[in-house]
Amino acid sequence: MISLFGLYRRRRTPMHLAPAWFKVLLMLGLSVACLIISEPVTSIGITAACLLLLASTLPPAKATLKGMSLIIVIAALTTLFQVWRGDYIRALDLAGDLISIAALALAIASSTSMEEMLDFVSTMAQPLRWILPPDTIGVMVALTLRALPEAARIMVEARIAARARGMDRSLRAVLVPSATRSVGFALQLGQALHARGIAETGRRRKDVLPSPPREREKVPMAPPPVREPEAPAVPVKESRRERRRRLEAEAAAGAHEPGPEPALPSFDEVVTGAIPIVTEASHGGAPEQDEATDASSPETTRWGRLSPARRSRRDRKD
Repeated sequence: MISLFGLYRRRRTPMHLAPAWFKVLLMLGLSVACLIISEPVTSIGITAACLLLLASTLPPAKATLKGMSLIIVIAALTTLFQVWRGDYIRALDLAGDLISIAALALAIASSTSMEEMLDFVSTMAQPLRWILPPDTIGVMVALTLRALPEAARIMVEARIAARARGMDRSLRAVLVPSATRSVGFALQLGQALHARGIAETGRRRKDVLPSPPREREKVPMAPPPVREPEAPAVPVKESRRERRRRLEAEAAAGAHEPGPEPALPSFDEVVTGAIPIVTEASHGGAPEQDEATDASSPETTRWGRLSPARRSRRDRKD
């Protein structure tokens, strides 16, 4: 089986420099000529020209001989059948036509890259852009050309595996693995196309032509929610026992709270002697008043004003 991607080689031959559309027209013209012309001499001349054209493209020898050998075997069998029937002219004409078409096809395949062929297919598919995008048609052709050699390779490997198990005559041992692997190849190919975003959706006619603007349908809006007024809170009348417990709890909470700190005396009060300065004596450590304090001034201490009873008791002690 010829690998369609293994025949092309970069050369500078006339067939390599010719555009793809010229090669396709040449192939179509040769096919029509082979159908119309039935003279053996003309068929042999066309066959010789196609073989020379194939040799001028310098194709890979192994792949070319492998592909042409199958065509030559088919042409030989056709010739023998026509000779057995006694039609010698028909035998030469059919053999020449088969070999000519196969040689020209190989010459085109070995001198045309896949990119050029896909560009030609996309260009020819421009009239069908209203039905299917031209790029999608090009991708379909490329997938078809890629799937043919892959299917042949899977079939050959399945046959070799069946022969290794001693089941070379079992069609089931060949067809079931071939079908399974072909489906797996198709799934992997589809995942690769989806990952690259190639030909995910076809372009339809309504996507090409702008659609007339439609009026926006008016959707009825729901009425705003009505908020119900809240009922006023009803005061709960507490009993005497509950009131007493509440007052006790508030009193206990207030007892644990720290009271306000005493206010510090200002500088003017200390200078004028309104508040005496208390110091500790060196011998006994008892606090004594400063001599600068006035005796007629109100008797005050660091902890506030003294009561009259405590003032008289202190005077008698002095």
